[in-house]
Amino acid sequence: MDTLFLERLLVLLARGSFTTTYKYALLLALIDLNLEGAGRGAEVTTITTRQLAERVVALYWPHTRPFQGRELSQSRAGQGESSVLRSIFTFRRAVAPHDGLPQRAAKADPEGYDRLIDEVEWVFVREPIPRLQVIGGAQDLFLYRVEWTIQQNSGAPIDPSLPLLTRRAFRAGELPNVLRLLPGVHERLVGLAAVLRPLIHRQWTDLVAQMNRLPERALEDHLFGRSREDLLPVREPLWDLQGGRCFYCGGAVPLAQAQVDHVLPWSRFAEDAIENLVVADGPCNLSKRDFLAGREPLEPWLARPRRDLTQLAEAADWPQGHDRVRSTCAVAYRHMSPGMPLWRGRGALRGLSDDEQRWILAALMSPAAASTV
Repeated sequence: MDTLFLERLLVLLARGSFTTTYKYALLLALIDLNLEGAGRGAEVTTITTRQLAERVVALYWPHTRPFQGRELSQSRAGQGESSVLRSIFTFRRAVAPHDGLPQRAAKADPEGYDRLIDEVEWVFVREPIPRLQVIGGAQDLFLYRVEWTIQQNSGAPIDPSLPLLTRRAFRAGELPNVLRLLPGVHERLVGLAAVLRPLIHRQWTDLVAQMNRLPERALEDHLFGRSREDLLPVREPLWDLQGGRCFYCGGAVPLAQAQVDHVLPWSRFAEDAIENLVVADGPCNLSKRDFLAGREPLEPWLARPRRDLTQLAEAADWPQGHDRVRSTCAVAYRHMSPGMPLWRGRGALRGLSDDEQRWILAALMSPAAASTV
C-alpha cells in the first residue's frame, strides 16, 4: 500500500481545520461509491456530484434524529448551522419524521427529494469537493480532479487554470459535474476501506461531541488529551527563554496569550519532556496543529542549548528526555515518504524532499546535536 497516500489522508483528517463535518461525509461517500463499483467488478474512474450528494444524504439522514432529547449541531460555534443537516432535517420532518430510510421518503415526495439532492449537491460542489485537497493553502491533488475552481479566503482561485464555479454555469451543464479519480485511487480506497471507515467514524463522532460539548469528548480529553493547564508550569519559563517571542514566527507574544506547543505533535507521540516544548502565539499554534515540522522550524529547535533547557526543567521540576525526544523524532522522519506535507511556518506547507529528510536525520542523530535539543 502506498504509505504517502495514507499519510495524505491522515493529514486531511486532522480535525483542527474542520468547521463542519462535510469532509468526513465526502471521504466516506467516495469510499462507499468505490466499494459499490468494486462489488460490481468495475473499476471506478469517475463519480458524479449527484452520486456523491445522494450518498451524503444517506450518511447524514440518521444524524437528524434527536440525541438524548436534543438536536445535534455539526458546525463550530459562530460558523452557523450545517446547511446540509438543516435541509435534510426540514425535508425529513415534513415527509417522514419517524422513518429511518431516506429511500422511503424519496418515494413519498420524489420532487421534494430531488430538490434536497440539488441543494446538497450545490453545497458540496462549492465547499468540500474543491477544498478537500487544499492543505495549508496549497492544493495537493492525490484523490481526484474537477473541472472548476473556487476562490479562497484570500480572493485568489485555488486553481487559476480552471473556470470559476457559478451556480448558473453548473446548473446549465457548462461545467462538468464529474470527479475524475487519479490513477490507483480506486484500488487504494477499496483496500483501505476497512481501516479508514472506523477511523473516520471515530473522528466524526469526536468532532460532533466537541461541537456539542458532549461528555464523550470530555472523557477522551481527560484520558488521552493534554490541556493547557497541564503545561502552565513551563509556559512562563519557556516564554522567558524565548525572549517573549513566538518560537515559530519570532513575533512578540504577551505571556497571557502564549501557548505551549509540542514540536513532535502530541497526537503522534505523547511526549511532554521539556525538549519537545516551545511557546508559540495562537495563530502559529493553530496553523501547525498535528503537522510535523519542516527544516525551517527544526533548525532553531535543534540549536537550543541543552544547558538552558536542563536548568529550566530543574527549576520547574519538569521531566527531561533529550535522547528520547531526538530518537523518537528520528523514527518519525525516517519512516516518512518523500512528498509528505511538512509545516514550514504559519500557513506554509511543502512536501518532504529526499535531501531534507537526510539533513533532518543527520541533524537529529549527529554527535554535534548532543549539546542541543
